[in-house]
Amino acid sequence: MKKPERELLGREIKRVKVSSKPAKPKRSKASGFRILGRALFIAGPVALVLLVVATFFTPLLAIEQIKVSGNDRIKASKVMGALEELAGQPLTTVSQDRVAELLKDFALIETFTLQAEPPHTLTVKIRERQPVVILVRGGKNYLYDAAGVRIDVASAKDKYPYFRFTADPLKDKKYKTAMEVLLSLPVATYKQVFSIQVSDQLTTDLILRKSDTRVIWGNAKQGILKAEVLNSLIATGVKAGVTIDVSSPKAPVVTYPNY
Repeated sequence: MKKPERELLGREIKRVKVSSKPAKPKRSKASGFRILGRALFIAGPVALVLLVVATFFTPLLAIEQIKVSGNDRIKASKVMGALEELAGQPLTTVSQDRVAELLKDFALIETFTLQAEPPHTLTVKIRERQPVVILVRGGKNYLYDAAGVRIDVASAKDKYPYFRFTADPLKDKKYKTAMEVLLSLPVATYKQVFSIQVSDQLTTDLILRKSDTRVIWGNAKQGILKAEVLNSLIATGVKAGVTIDVSSPKAPVVTYPNY
């Protein structure tokens, strides 16, 4: 091989070796957005922790006002008075159990819910017990709910059924039976009931308002069907003072006085 050719071949080999080496990566300057993103990535969790700590241990969300809604018989001022120790406590730390403990002496409260209204208001939504019957106790008429809890003294305007019953409503099966019957009635039929009586065999009789009609109701089963049969019989124009037996609603019996 001639000398010029050898030199040319040598230069080509060197060129190939140089071109085959990996190129060194070029460093690029970090952009402002990238730096900001990294900063937020690091600072975000820290800020969140600080915010949580602040809500628990600073006045940031401290309770300054307590509102009460849904109350009728209970005075809102009394409920707020029972909860006054919550003032200054962060909204995030108020528990259902703690409020229940503070309201335990309010027998008229059946259930309640809590609603936080940041930054400083706690609303307590109350559901009061609803009267179902009137019981005579010590010569006075009292309103009782379906659970057997006494609600208040009955007034002349209260048109709830009287229950001829002297035992403890929280323990006696007769009370439970009476409630099952009354709660099974359509609203229109319930409003017609002047009084209810439960036998030792746990069967029930109703006396209707105005007409003084006695209804042998039986047990609490088929309440809607019994009510439909009763209303159909009344619509036929039965006289006041009759006895209507709907204990077997498919075979009702109407008995007239002195029959």
